[in-house]
Amino acid sequence: MKTTVKIGNIIALALLLSAGCKPNLDLLNPQELSTEIYYKTAEQLEAAVIPGYQALIGRVQGGYGRSLYYELLAPGDDFDHTFKWEPMYQDTYNTPASDGMAAGTWKDLWNGVAASNLAIDKITNFEGEIEEQRKNRLLGEAHFLRGLHYLHLASLFGETIPLLDKPVSSDADYYPTNSAKGQVYALIINDFKRAAELLPLRSVLYANQSFIGRATKGAAQAYLAKAYLYRPIIEPGQRAQFAEAEVALRSVIESGEYRLVDQFRHNFLASTENNAESVFEIQMHNGPSWLGDDLSDSWRWQEIGMFDGTGGAWWNLAPNKKTYDEFEAGDPRKYMTLWCDNGAYFTQLDGKVTSYDDWMKNLATNKNLYGTRKYCPDVQIPDFDNDNNDRLLRYADVYLMYAECLNEKGDVAGAKTYIDLVRKRANNIVPSEQSHLWYQKAPGTIPTVDALLAQDITINGIRLNNIKNIIAHERYVEFTGEYLRYFDLLRWGSADPQWLESLKKLGWTERATYYPFPQAELDNNKNLTGNAMNN
Repeated sequence: MKTTVKIGNIIALALLLSAGCKPNLDLLNPQELSTEIYYKTAEQLEAAVIPGYQALIGRVQGGYGRSLYYELLAPGDDFDHTFKWEPMYQDTYNTPASDGMAAGTWKDLWNGVAASNLAIDKITNFEGEIEEQRKNRLLGEAHFLRGLHYLHLASLFGETIPLLDKPVSSDADYYPTNSAKGQVYALIINDFKRAAELLPLRSVLYANQSFIGRATKGAAQAYLAKAYLYRPIIEPGQRAQFAEAEVALRSVIESGEYRLVDQFRHNFLASTENNAESVFEIQMHNGPSWLGDDLSDSWRWQEIGMFDGTGGAWWNLAPNKKTYDEFEAGDPRKYMTLWCDNGAYFTQLDGKVTSYDDWMKNLATNKNLYGTRKYCPDVQIPDFDNDNNDRLLRYADVYLMYAECLNEKGDVAGAKTYIDLVRKRANNIVPSEQSHLWYQKAPGTIPTVDALLAQDITINGIRLNNIKNIIAHERYVEFTGEYLRYFDLLRWGSADPQWLESLKKLGWTERATYYPFPQAELDNNKNLTGNAMNN
């Protein structure tokens, strides 16, 4: 049951649409609340952090509720756009500055930065009565959210995005310049560090059901580690900070707050949200559109889920043959991740149960692509949208990032231990699955890391004869469709160009690492210069 962060119902106060949107008039409407007269009670401070969460879903359809999944998935080598969306720029490495999807994401992420800055300011300077523990928790949430929004912005648009670390207070603030090298990375690291210091453990915060889904100490520590590993993307030319990431990840592991759930599939069902493996997830909520609740829902299942021709699905972006081939024989995750041959059935609204053979009969083209079963219901629902939470960071990711850090320092045995934990869970029987699927009654058969090394097999051109390659393989199959593949390739490619080869074959160049700054933003703000994609 969802009990928290129903952010679609809460009005975001005085939120900037983007860095370059300056109001035409400076008037005070006595009939409306303003930031100067609102944040006067502890309860109002609670509301201050909510717009930062809302911005992740997106109020202008640029967040995880809709469209952001295209921008995170399409540039990778694991998903392709289908004939249903022509042209789609996100996987052509030639997105124009006029692209509306990128502009929507830019606006929503800056909404999140603006909301976080306002919350940090109001909480820090609050002079009313509030318990110190409560104030620290709220301030920790605000720093976490600003760090998370900036992590997204820097990963998508590059390190020269503006540095905005306080609410707008003068005309000059509406027209920021580009940040200097290293500034954004430092802000992200400092925000996650500060959040980790201030936020309570998950078990403490979630003891109050109304706070389930909010940022916790473990989430801040895990994202701090991810930021350290993403440094080559956020601050090009710099190496990942594996030692620092290892320390942060060890803190998460030693906290005892998380575990891998027994069934891999339970990470993607609406009925098993906020489970023991969830480190941080987007809290979706779907309700009557006339109440405005649809601002917090997800269109993902409809847009990138089931095949075209079945239940009216749009099927705009789909896993490709390379992704299908990446799964080892006997890996149940293949059938919990993809709509594919020998996999799960889909029940349409009319009650017809369909299979892969039916989907291929209805599919005119792109028969070398697949459906995304993750987050997609097995039984069609009447809405385009639903309220299945998007899991942004799972404990499995903590394990595999930790294995990566251990391997980098030469602790091969330690790295194997954490990879094997993830692989062992993958083999578990899933009794709640569809009855015809073999792994409902029998375990998977993927081997341990040592046995995999002994096999010395090659998958998609990568020989699995060392731990780094096995980590890359395991991250591919464990997290297909979870927005990590493209960014994994970018960060690894900064140290070893072989990881960029699959992208280069698709047309990727270093110039196309990021999306361009929206042209409307550059037109509004003459102090701002675009990135390489704007030239």
